[in-house]
This record gives sequence, C-alpha cells and structure tokens, in this order.
Amino acid sequence: MTALVASIAERDPQRVVAAALEALERGADAVEVRLDALHATSESIRGLADALPSGQWIVTCRPVAQGGTSSDTPAQRAALLAAAGSVSDGIIDFEWDDWQRLGGSPFAAGGAAMSSAGRMNASKRESARILLSHHDWHRRPAELERMVRAMCAVPEAIAVKVAWPAESILSNFEAFDIMRASPKDAVAICMGEAGLMSRALAGKFGAYATYCAHREGMETAPGQVSLEVLRDLYRWDAIDESTAVYGVIGWPVSHSISPVVMNGMFAAMRFPAVYLPMPVEPSYDAFAAFMDRCLSYPGFDAGGFSVTAPHKEHALRYLGERVDPPADVLGAVNTIRIDDGEPWGCNTDCTAALDTLLERMEREAQGLEGVGVDVLGAGGVARAVVAGLVDCGCRVTVYNRTAERAAALADAFGCKPAPWDDRSRGDGQIIVNCTSVGMWPDVESTPMPAARLAAGTVVFDTVYRPAETRLLRDAEAAGCRTVDGLTMFARQAAAQLYYWTEQLPEMAPLWELATTAVDADRQP
Repeated sequence: MTALVASIAERDPQRVVAAALEALERGADAVEVRLDALHATSESIRGLADALPSGQWIVTCRPVAQGGTSSDTPAQRAALLAAAGSVSDGIIDFEWDDWQRLGGSPFAAGGAAMSSAGRMNASKRESARILLSHHDWHRRPAELERMVRAMCAVPEAIAVKVAWPAESILSNFEAFDIMRASPKDAVAICMGEAGLMSRALAGKFGAYATYCAHREGMETAPGQVSLEVLRDLYRWDAIDESTAVYGVIGWPVSHSISPVVMNGMFAAMRFPAVYLPMPVEPSYDAFAAFMDRCLSYPGFDAGGFSVTAPHKEHALRYLGERVDPPADVLGAVNTIRIDDGEPWGCNTDCTAALDTLLERMEREAQGLEGVGVDVLGAGGVARAVVAGLVDCGCRVTVYNRTAERAAALADAFGCKPAPWDDRSRGDGQIIVNCTSVGMWPDVESTPMPAARLAAGTVVFDTVYRPAETRLLRDAEAAGCRTVDGLTMFARQAAAQLYYWTEQLPEMAPLWELATTAVDADRQP
C-alpha cells in the first residue's frame, strides 16, 4: 500500500516535532523531516527524530542543487542525517549525487523497511536502509530510466525516488511507468501543476509513497498539495488499482470548482472514482495526444471527462460521430464518457443555461419568442447558449473580439454577428456573458461597460467563480434582473454525473458543495 508522507520543513526543532506529530494524527502514514530547512549542526539536532513514533519518519537534507537549502558537503549532510535519530527506527533519504560522490553508504548498520501496510516497520532490523533520491528542479533528467536502474542496483536502497518538472500533463504517464515497472519500490513525482496526477494517483499505480505538505502554505516543491487536499479532496484513502479516473480538461483549469463538487458527489454516491484537474495545452494536437494516452495506458481506467475552454470544439473533432445529441448540432462537447474503451460525448451546457435563464425570468421557452439577446463570446459555452436561444425564437446578436469567430457562430445558427467594440451599443433585452472576463482571480474585470446596463435588462453571466461577478454587481446596481453562472454550473454538473454513472444525483448536496467552494474565495 502506498504511503502518504507529509513533508516537514519547519525552521525550529520543536516545531518540527509538533508539526510531524500533528500530521501523523491527521492521517499521514509517515513524515519527511527536511533537515536542510533547520540550518542546524549535528549536535543541535541530535536525536530529533527519536521524538517521533518509531517507523514513521524519513530524514533528508536536500542540497541546493536538488531544490533544498543545504550548502554542506555530502559527508557533512550524511553526518547530519545520522545524528537526527536512530537509523534503525526510520529511513534516511539520501541524494543519489551525494551517494556517488562518497562512493557508497556513509551510514552505520541498522535500518528499517516500509511495510506492505504503507508504514515503516521498525521491528525489522537489517543492514542500514536508504531511500535513494534524485530531484531535478529544471528539467527531466536526460537518462532518467538508466538513473532509476542504477539507483535500484544499490543493495542498501530499499526504494528509490525521482522528481522532475512536468513538461506537460503527458509526463505523468512516464512517472506511472516508473511506479509500475521499477526493479525496486519507487516514488516518481512530476513537479508543477501539470504533475498532480503523479501525486494523486500514486496509490493506483503502486508507488512506494507520495508526498504532501503537512499544511497549506508549507509546500516544499512546485505542485505539492497539502495533506488535507490529498486525503479530503482527492479521496486518497478510497483510491486503489481499480479506481476509475475522471477529470476536467481545460487551459487554464486551476479556477475550476469541479474537483470539489465531483469528488464530493462521488463520495456521496459511493461511486469508486476520483476526479482531477487536467491542464492540457490549448491546441487540438495536445488534446488528442492526452485523450489517446488516457485511453491506451494500461490500468489508467479513464471513466470520463468534463471539457472546458478551449477544448470543447476540440472534443467534438476528436470524437467524430461518437456524439450524443445535442452536441452534434451545437458543435461543442463538454462531457465525455468512456464506454468499454470507446469515448462518447454530449453537451450539458445548453439545457442547463436555458433552464437557468427561464427559471430566473419566470417564463416558459415560448415566452422568449422575438426577444433580443446580446451574447458576448463565441466559444463552446456561447455555442450552447446561442443554440438554445435561437431554438426559442430569440433575435440573437453575437459579439466577439475575433470577428471571424463571431461570424462563424452567427452563420451556424442563423443569427447576427457584430464587432466587439459595438457591444455597449446593443439593444438586447437580455445580455449573456459567455467569455471568461471577470473569472477568478481577475474578479474586477467586466466584459460590458456599466453604462450599457439599464433597468429592466436581464443580465446573465455564465462565469461562476465568483458567483457574483463585477458584471452582475454593476447590473444589480443599475436595476437589472441578474442570473448567476453558479446555478447553470450546478445543473450541467448534475447532468454530467448522470451521463457518467446513470444515477440521478441529489441536487441539495451538489449545490452545497458548489456554493461552499465558491464561498471559500471570500475567506481571508
């Protein structure tokens, strides 16, 4: 079982012990004590790890070249590690470069191995045991596979660890290869936002361990997340080799509250899956390469994906004829389901947007006949909104920064394109923002000058984070009727869950998860 290791990089020995004990109490299987953060001598930290539970600690002293702060010699680092605690009670993480410079192990006999339960087994007394590691903060090591094999060939090494920056989300699959096929137990981490899968899915692919920060704000590497995020948000304790993988594909994707909502709903529905943010570069080739890898990688068990900007049209192109209505007519896919290895797509935006607007206006669909609507944007959400409005008989005008995209969307649905700079001169009774302007963290931006907003106009912002955007605040101040994007988000999320699971989700817990996630932005 993969161990969940909380990294401790406090600068005071007493705080190290307190933080380590707290992390273990909160569910970490072990702690990694970063001695380089202490800037201490061997005497001042002597016996530090002995204050921790036997068999549940790793000590390391990371040199500057490997992303740490130690400028000592390899021999000095070895002495510091040996002084921290009885090597028979824990594990020493020693850098591969230092190991090679010293020509072998500088540590005395007496060690411990990680048990199959994911904890260090202090009762197993053998020769000194080492976790050999290599961290490259700048690039993927040129001969990564050869390095892993060489580290595994060291008799004293109970496991090996390698970490490097993710070049793209595809880098995670190389990390999975190492976890699955290394001659010895291995930790493989892709650093940065794109490398989250290598951390969150380590248990699925049988890694020796994965690492997290003991508290938010105490991260020790790019892309590292906190203990609470791994356990509570990404369902660490529920993940095993059979867990299905879902996620939201977009660029950017860090703003999405979908991981909070979907993982919470998976737990409530007792559905064996995990849902992750998946940043995929904004090109069709990048989207297609990621989909191909997810579908072909052994044991990945892709279950489905939410698709957000700029990939909704890419998804339609990728799926070809494997599309359920109304996505084929809309020209955009926001939901993908994997059936027996085959991807199928649909669009849950159109119905969610139209139902949300009609509910707020207290009208039936036929009540929109002849109503003028100004739509801002020409991406995937705009296509869904325009299609629904045109179907209701609305007179739609599309405004977009790129005139060609506005014209293409208008031509597809028989409505009118207009220059972006003319948006403040529109006369629509309804304004719908389908751009990302005003989305977190750029919350003070607005796609429409306040002067255009007149009493009686209905203003619908499909941005859901924050729930009350600058556009909606300006609209309310002008006496407009406002429609927020969070309600639309909740409706389309419920439809996605049904498309994936064939279970009708309860709206009350879904709405609570969504509002809690958005409200968190308001907390200091």
